[in-house]
Amino acid sequence: MTSPRTTLISLLAPLALLAACSQPVETEETPARRVLVQTVETTSPQSRFEFVGRVEARISVDIAFQVGGQLAELPLAEGQQIAAGDLIAQLDLEDFRRAEREARVQLQQARTDFERQQTLHERGIASQAALDSAQTQFDLRSVALETASRNLEYATLTAPFDGLVSRRLVDAFTVVSPGQPVARIQDVSELRLNIPVSEDMVATLNADDVISVRAAFPFLPDQTFPLEFREMVAEPDNASQTYHAILALPANLPANILPGMTATVWAEFDRDNGGEAEILVPIRAIGYAPDGSPFVWVFAEDHVERRAVETNGVHGDSVTILAGLSEGEQIVTAGVNALVEGMTVRPIDEQARFGRTQ
Repeated sequence: MTSPRTTLISLLAPLALLAACSQPVETEETPARRVLVQTVETTSPQSRFEFVGRVEARISVDIAFQVGGQLAELPLAEGQQIAAGDLIAQLDLEDFRRAEREARVQLQQARTDFERQQTLHERGIASQAALDSAQTQFDLRSVALETASRNLEYATLTAPFDGLVSRRLVDAFTVVSPGQPVARIQDVSELRLNIPVSEDMVATLNADDVISVRAAFPFLPDQTFPLEFREMVAEPDNASQTYHAILALPANLPANILPGMTATVWAEFDRDNGGEAEILVPIRAIGYAPDGSPFVWVFAEDHVERRAVETNGVHGDSVTILAGLSEGEQIVTAGVNALVEGMTVRPIDEQARFGRTQ
């Protein structure tokens, strides 16, 4: 026989189960990821660039002897101004003079032998072979004398142009070898600035686009000097992979400017191109798909959408966008590798974050 208590429990149990099923189940919502966003804006193409240039001489030559010997004279001081034809260095000339005298005597003997063989040949006593041998010896001795005389001249070095002695590379009385530099001479009649130029500038800018190029030195405040283009080195530097432009400084500089000094160079270009503008986005906003194609994350209402873009070169810390973005859209500028398509996000304006509100 069933007790009244057991009957009551069996009646209440289904009611309790029904009540439990009717109550809503609480779930924990995933908070939206906070992301930095930036509004896409168009800007005029960059027309002003700044470079660091190094002063160079028009010509810099390491002077060397074409013959070897002991250095007897080196009357130069570093920093000394010299004129074309001034003595730079001279070897001990005694051995060279002795070699010239010996060659001269041997030539005289060869001339006498040749003349004697010629007389005998005319009388029919000497053979043609003997005459030809004497002629050969005479020619060889003539060449030997020319060589000895030239070596005597080579034992004295003179300045090839007006210039500055920037460095002495050996000491007096040193025994030098042929081709060993003894001094560095620089032609400072026109000083030049060497500036590095990126490959995108070389590819996109023309000489006709240049409006002005000016230089300034830190020790000449509030003064700038116009520059004239001289040449562009067509081979990039091995280390920096930049090209080098050579610009000439004016002659009337109000200071003692020397090779090796540095200057700041400003170049202004006409890059209007019919009023066309370009879109620049931070490098950190660009992501790359497995196939290497670039993309950005566009913020749309409360989530992000991946958008493929077409880029065209890096300018400092920004990338030029040719296609895929429009002015006014918002893109994520940080943590792009942590986002997925359709992810709910909470935007933080990048300019407001760093206190740059308009």
